[in-house]
Amino acid sequence: MSDPVSTRYKDALRRGHLAVVRGRPREAVGHYEEAGALAPDRPLPFVSIGNVYLQMRQPREALEAFDQALARAPSDLDAMRGKVAALEAGGKELEAGALRMRAAELEAMERAGRRRAAAVDAGSLELEGHVSNGAAARAAGDLDIAVAAYLTAANGFAAINELDAAIDACLRALEARCGNIDVHFTLAMLYLRKGWAEHAEQRALLIERRLDIDDDPRRRAALHALARDFRSLGPELERLASSRP
Repeated sequence: MSDPVSTRYKDALRRGHLAVVRGRPREAVGHYEEAGALAPDRPLPFVSIGNVYLQMRQPREALEAFDQALARAPSDLDAMRGKVAALEAGGKELEAGALRMRAAELEAMERAGRRRAAAVDAGSLELEGHVSNGAAARAAGDLDIAVAAYLTAANGFAAINELDAAIDACLRALEARCGNIDVHFTLAMLYLRKGWAEHAEQRALLIERRLDIDDDPRRRAALHALARDFRSLGPELERLASSRP
């Protein structure tokens, strides 16, 4: 973006923010639309438009704006959180719940990247090495080896209470082998340690369905034991804890 256009873009955003502060939402939308036209590849103007429409209690228009932001930056957390709020305001709880989970996972992955960098500085090179080995094995097509490396990293990070880094390693493993039950089990445990009851319950239900198809008494007993340890966090965990494996 050339300097004159950049200056006009920033000025349009500034005028939009000022209009919001002054209680002029429709004027703010106009300024943000101007900013969006000046920088059509940037999500911020559309996130700002969505937030204004949320304040105006117009969830349909807000949803359209957040979708435009996500079309430009699919992993933009502000756009995802805004879309969750717009979906909830529009009564679309199921869609909101699924997106809320994805946003939480992305946020955890972002934090994991920062913490893993700090872990490397602190000397935790071995765990980072397992993550790198997993990536190399996946690139070479050795998916079972990749999953094993990622799981080793996840368990190591969990042991030093770096839960975001552990979750990140599990999600990488699922990208290699989406049906690996051990990864789902580890992820459920990590979600419970984070207090993410909704995430953990969905993961536990997935494991239960897998065991209904291909029973494994050892894993089923472990699932029920995990549910008993965290039964207070949700009704599905309570149900699993109360039933016999």
